[in-house]
Amino acid sequence: MRLASLLVVAGALAAAQAAAPPASAQIRLLEANPERSIEVTGEASIEAAPDFATVTLGVTTTSKEAGDAMAANAKAVNALIAALKTEGVAAADIQTSSLSVSPSFSNPAPGSATAPAIVGYNVENMVTVTVHDLSRIGALIDKAVGSGANAMYGVTFGKDNLSAALDKARPLAVADARRKADIYAAAAGARVGRLMELAEQGGGEPAPLPRRVYASAKAASTPIEPGQDKLTITVSARYELTQ
Repeated sequence: MRLASLLVVAGALAAAQAAAPPASAQIRLLEANPERSIEVTGEASIEAAPDFATVTLGVTTTSKEAGDAMAANAKAVNALIAALKTEGVAAADIQTSSLSVSPSFSNPAPGSATAPAIVGYNVENMVTVTVHDLSRIGALIDKAVGSGANAMYGVTFGKDNLSAALDKARPLAVADARRKADIYAAAAGARVGRLMELAEQGGGEPAPLPRRVYASAKAASTPIEPGQDKLTITVSARYELTQ
């Protein structure tokens, strides 16, 4: 009788030990529990004056033969580049951005059995010019048009050291993220603890400045206003939540 009781107790102990997870399993379980945290985004913007501008312009020519269209285009573009250089634009600031040759087709009357045929060729050669003296952009455009440029795709403004300008906005973006975290934590009856993660959205690369497009200039003294550009930084932050 006594032996049977001992066997029952031993069996119960063995079952309890088998049911209980090992110490290592308990540690992993605790480590797997996610920490209470809050993730927010912060944003800040500053105004900055551009330091340079790029102008994309060029020449479009048309002829019945592709070779003739190319020859006429080359002559006109060479004259355009020469004119820009006489205005003080360095060769390093003039870069070919596109060159295309495309056929022009006839337009048969509706219902006609005649298939469209090639009647000529269009050649377009565009160059992108970097202008460091913003006060001369209008005069350069006028000079380019007077030298044969008949196509222009716009003016884009930029900063020489954009990242340094954005450094002024980065601390403000982090402060904005903390402000939001405090508001949400207080509403949930918690407090913000340590900063766990912080990242600049977009991989830390500053966004390009807005593109501004103008019509081709046909008169002297074309007005170009560089104005101010809005530079924005956005960060994501995760904070620990405490009671």
